[in-house]
Amino acid sequence: MATQTRDILQASEEDGLVSPALLFGHICPVAAIEPVPLSDIALTQTRDHWALAGIQSVSQLALAEMLDRIGLAPRNMDLAEALASGFPQDLLEEALRLPGGIEKTANALRASATSGSALPPTVFDAAGFNDTSPSLFNAALSEGAMIAVSQADLPDAHCPARAINLSRAIGPDGLEDDLLFLSAQAAAQEMTDGVIVLTGLGAALLALGLPYASDVAAETAAALCALVQSAATGAAFGEQYAKTLNIPPRDATEKRAVHVLIAPILPDLADAIGSDSDGASPVRGVLIYENDAPSLIQSAKYGLAARAPERLPTLLQGLATVGEQDLDAALGINKLKARGFNDNALGKVGRALGEGLPLSAAFSRWVLGDEIISDDLKLLPENFDSDGLSLLSAVGFSKTDIVAAEAAIEGGGELMTQSVFEAAGLPLGASPGAELKIASACAEVLSAPVWLTASGANAADLAKAGLSDGVSLLMIGHRAPPSAEIQERMEHALSLAEDMGEEAEPTQAMPADAPSARAAGPYQPKRTRLPDRRKGYIQKATVGGHKVYIHTGEFDDGELGEIFIDLHKEGAAFRSLMNNFAISVSMGLQHGVPLDEYVDAFVFTRFEPAGAVKGNDRITNATSILDYIFRELAVSYLGRDDLAEADVSHDGLGRGAGDATRDAAEFSEEAAQIISKGFSRGQLPDNIVILDKLRPEAEAQPSEDARSDVAPVTPEYIDQACAGCGSFTVFPISDDGETECDTCGNEDQMNQ
Repeated sequence: MATQTRDILQASEEDGLVSPALLFGHICPVAAIEPVPLSDIALTQTRDHWALAGIQSVSQLALAEMLDRIGLAPRNMDLAEALASGFPQDLLEEALRLPGGIEKTANALRASATSGSALPPTVFDAAGFNDTSPSLFNAALSEGAMIAVSQADLPDAHCPARAINLSRAIGPDGLEDDLLFLSAQAAAQEMTDGVIVLTGLGAALLALGLPYASDVAAETAAALCALVQSAATGAAFGEQYAKTLNIPPRDATEKRAVHVLIAPILPDLADAIGSDSDGASPVRGVLIYENDAPSLIQSAKYGLAARAPERLPTLLQGLATVGEQDLDAALGINKLKARGFNDNALGKVGRALGEGLPLSAAFSRWVLGDEIISDDLKLLPENFDSDGLSLLSAVGFSKTDIVAAEAAIEGGGELMTQSVFEAAGLPLGASPGAELKIASACAEVLSAPVWLTASGANAADLAKAGLSDGVSLLMIGHRAPPSAEIQERMEHALSLAEDMGEEAEPTQAMPADAPSARAAGPYQPKRTRLPDRRKGYIQKATVGGHKVYIHTGEFDDGELGEIFIDLHKEGAAFRSLMNNFAISVSMGLQHGVPLDEYVDAFVFTRFEPAGAVKGNDRITNATSILDYIFRELAVSYLGRDDLAEADVSHDGLGRGAGDATRDAAEFSEEAAQIISKGFSRGQLPDNIVILDKLRPEAEAQPSEDARSDVAPVTPEYIDQACAGCGSFTVFPISDDGETECDTCGNEDQMNQ
């Protein structure tokens, strides 16, 4: 018998029907918290407590960022600058005193700020619930508070327990009652005076094709609870409940001291067993994203198949192409094609919209790619890095068209799904009254309070509805964003701060030997912005068969200031990750992080795709895309020929390592004004000649009797090519026919 029980439990755990054996406190988030009296004052204190936690979290993140700016090994001058800018002295002293110093302090602050379980729920006794103002609940919930209102004491947090996901007992053919009964029985047989926690009841009702707000749903919910209680405690499963589920009744067996209840479970456990709803609450959302497209959760598929099977394939097909449908409805496919978008571009945008991206992101450079924007739309890709709305405006859509398109696309998949389910008689969501009705029916069977869990607006609605006997609530708040007025004030303040920062920049010229803001050295918090019209180059290559485009942007002096990475065969997640990685590197370059630091960090990193590199004249193999990218940048901008695998072979850009072009034709300040340093790989091409602006003789001061306002005279070239370089920049330097070349300096005798 013991072996059979273990086998049943193992199979049930693998299916997500039964959780592993745990303590009740490791299943229920409110298990070990003693309820306190509920009052208006107590709710106000709870609101203030959670508001303070939010302020502390933001402050910790801000302080961690300030510590990062100081650097891991700051000099005293760096510390002095931090103190002068307002950094708290006490925090700086603590950061220097602690083992690990500034880095460990910053990491500790960041970890504390981002901890998901910084505050436990506040648990109140339900006695004063109906005498408390619902607005106070709303105020606390808007600060992110978790508030529990309990009708009765919960079991001890240290007692053995398992969770049963009722939705996993529903298959394509309906309720698998034997599986549910045997699993619950096996879970109870291994524990003494333990607890079985039911969850996923709302998802089970949906999977059976029952509207949550119906009478039959309440009766079915009670019957499911009775079936589990019979299996766990040994009580009989009566004729009334058996008739509701259309299964045979069951006789009583050996009594077991096991409690069956419906209570909230921790989110991590819910994810582990695949629960689509919490406790007795309804399913809050039925869409999931699989293979870059929206689809339905399992209980929703079963429910729609049971209620209206002809609608299921149509809905799934519609969800797979919801992005394209939204795009057509919002802007019109024909209109987009008339403005230069081909099928490939429209497919990319449609898939992005289907993944839930907003219109501005779907039409951005990161989705469309440089080829489409430059070749098909005849626009500059760098103008549309993240703002696809500007691209739509550039191709001829009005502001009214774009606003209407955003409204049409928002929530397209949700609206489609909601419409289909309502037409099938399965409306999604439920009123507070329907939730209380289900909970009360289950509480009558289990003889214990049933918990409902809600978040956001649903939590506020339940708080207003009041409590019926046998029902407890767990309300999860979400911190409300700043109001529109506050956001407007902050935008104005940030704009003013940026203007003030620009005015405060030093205007005196820097010494010639002073390091620039982008030179290697301590971190510079001041951002050096790229010119609006900038140089750079595009390098196309394939790495292990995967096409990669690198697009660079340069500062006025030719140094690298930004990169863009465009991939064409990868999934949306990897493409988005690489796009945001490129933005991060670009921001670092503009804030003074030396390129060689990135090169040292990322060259020879190993991950797929990797392999042979085609399309690059210096790199023939790479261990990863990042290895290829930063070796290419190192060769082009840092002269790191040690990272190259082949000699230069470009016409006009040198003839390889043997001609010593890096030493003989260094990239000059004048060259940076006309050509890309990266494109020429830091060399002055041998088909470009930089002429001196003035000869030294012409720059000399005029004679005393010369007029002070007469401009210097440039040398007059003769009609003769230089014997040394072939340039027609030869001029006479004496009356004896001696000449000099203004390009190479070669002196010769004039041909007679």
